[in-house]
Amino acid sequence: MEFSNLYFLFILLPLTMLFYFLMPNMHWKNIAILGISMLFYAMGQPLYLIFMIGISYVNYALSLRICAGDKWSIALPVAIDLLALAVFKYLDFFLSMIGVVVEHGVLMSFYRTVIDGLNSIGFSIQYPTTVLPIGISFYIFSMISYLADVYMGKVKIEKNFHSVLLCWLMYPQLLMGPIVRYEQVQVELHTRKSTPRLVFGGIQRFAVGLAEKVLIADYCGQIITRLADLGCDTALVGSWLSAIMFTFQLYFDFCGYSNMAIGLGMIFGFRYCENFDLPYTSKSITEFWRRWHMSLGTFFRDYVYIPLGGNRKGKARQVLNMLVVWALTGLWHGASWNFVLWGIYNFVLLTIEKQIMPQLEELPDRLRNFMTMLAVLFGWVLFSHTDFAELGIAIKAMLGFSGFSAAGTGTLLMNALPLILVCLIGCSGLPRMVSQVFAGMCGMYGKRRKSNAIDVRKIVYVAVCFGFICLLVWLCVVSMIGTTSTPSIYADF
Repeated sequence: MEFSNLYFLFILLPLTMLFYFLMPNMHWKNIAILGISMLFYAMGQPLYLIFMIGISYVNYALSLRICAGDKWSIALPVAIDLLALAVFKYLDFFLSMIGVVVEHGVLMSFYRTVIDGLNSIGFSIQYPTTVLPIGISFYIFSMISYLADVYMGKVKIEKNFHSVLLCWLMYPQLLMGPIVRYEQVQVELHTRKSTPRLVFGGIQRFAVGLAEKVLIADYCGQIITRLADLGCDTALVGSWLSAIMFTFQLYFDFCGYSNMAIGLGMIFGFRYCENFDLPYTSKSITEFWRRWHMSLGTFFRDYVYIPLGGNRKGKARQVLNMLVVWALTGLWHGASWNFVLWGIYNFVLLTIEKQIMPQLEELPDRLRNFMTMLAVLFGWVLFSHTDFAELGIAIKAMLGFSGFSAAGTGTLLMNALPLILVCLIGCSGLPRMVSQVFAGMCGMYGKRRKSNAIDVRKIVYVAVCFGFICLLVWLCVVSMIGTTSTPSIYADF
């Protein structure tokens, strides 16, 4: 089940909040949120819940044996985690790489025979590479970060299995991140407070994220689908419109889910790390990747790039380290060569940019932003086409080799213009600036912010925000009624 779902909005979320806030102390609150997280996961994939709890216990048990300086003590649990990720997400991909015929190879035939045999006696088991455990990449990376932090002495070993399981399995961040490290929530697991201000702020954040997903990302996706159905994306104008809409769809889809996760965390007293910081306002590729999916970027920086030597062992080694990081970043997104190509594409851009950065900094900021977004947009074209034949058609169309426009493109373009304007405003810093100015005018910052005194300005602020939340939720519900909720693009990552 995803957050942009009517059952979640009107049944599971209210029940979660009711049970959570009725619990008498933090111990019972943690039990309540963990139980609801398990229920949330079981509603989508009940069988894989057993796997998630099992591998969590294996990580917990092996973490108790980790010793600083003993690489073997951390190598085993990390190897188990990576093996689990490889089996579920990359098995077909790896077998095809070494020349084994996936459908008829010995290994594949063996595990398919086992699964078919279990299903014949009453089980209902999907092939691992057919249906992935929900959020497995985020889940595995959260566990690896805990193991690494214990090994490096950044966090103390958690002796309570319930605590680490809650950190890893808590449903707000389980589906699509952000990747939450244990060190970021270890204090809040036992001593957090859900203040009215924090709860209200969390509801606001959730509503904004829901609107980004349902009212912007999903409609961008509908335009892309319409372009494809009419064959408009095989000509110059339609292909560029499709690429632009995917660029917006990906951002508002993933950023929307991150905002919903952060908002839910705030409701329950957790302060998750930010995952996006207006990346489409960036003036360089380097800046873009510091603002986009920040929890993944810092993960690869702290646990891959720096341990490999970072930039401390000469330029040649630095370039090699960057290549490894970006190849892994691409592969993390999916078991397909286009993701690897996309990762290498970003590696090449960053490598070139480092060499010409002094010259780029002399250009006007708006030109630099345009150039950056053009490079990012082309990267998303690589990202969105898992089939190389379709990718070739898309690139050919974008370069103008397949005609200027197809029938119906003009109408779709005119219909998309208001949405494009909304996307441009949403990607800019304008909404954040307006929100901050309004909050400041209402005395929500500075000394007044710490005061519990109620004045007219604060009442106005709460009333306006409450009305804004109701409007967004109402529009989202109207949009979702009678339609199938569109799965997130990142749902399988």
